Amino acid sequence: MKTKAILPTTVAIVVSSILPLAAETKTTEKTETKEHADGSVTEKTTTKTRTFGPDVETKVVKYFDTYKTERFGLPPAIVTRVKVKEMPTAWRTTLAPGVVIQEKERVHLIDAPPELIKVLPAPSPDVHFYVAGSNVVAVDRDYRIVDSVNIPSIKIVADAD
Repeated sequence: MKTKAILPTTVAIVVSSILPLAAETKTTEKTETKEHADGSVTEKTTTKTRTFGPDVETKVVKYFDTYKTERFGLPPAIVTRVKVKEMPTAWRTTLAPGVVIQEKERVHLIDAPPELIKVLPAPSPDVHFYVAGSNVVAVDRDYRIVDSVNIPSIKIVADAD
């Protein structure tokens, strides 16, 4: 009888230490109610979903700090694929969640390198990680940005291409 009680606990510990955790997604919802002078009431609900928690953001920024003295502050394997003059200008600053990357811009997305993937949470099946200008983005199958981390050490300068 004691063996049966111990076995499930042991199996659970072994499995959880072998399998990667799925991306930790945190969704928060905020509803604002506004009463107008005419007595009517409107509600506005804002939903935020985060894939990258503060700990992941810190690890991603730290990963790129290693390359801050390299061209554009990017790893050598990535910098050779960057076409600065063709890249959307907005990608040089922060890309906000909810933005859909247009089809003509998708050629500028660079798959996150394996070393970076190691510090990111395991993605859900419909999310892929890319480097987009000075950002690391989580993008869904419709190319909507689910979350992003701006990397301060990446300096994309149009004159340098």
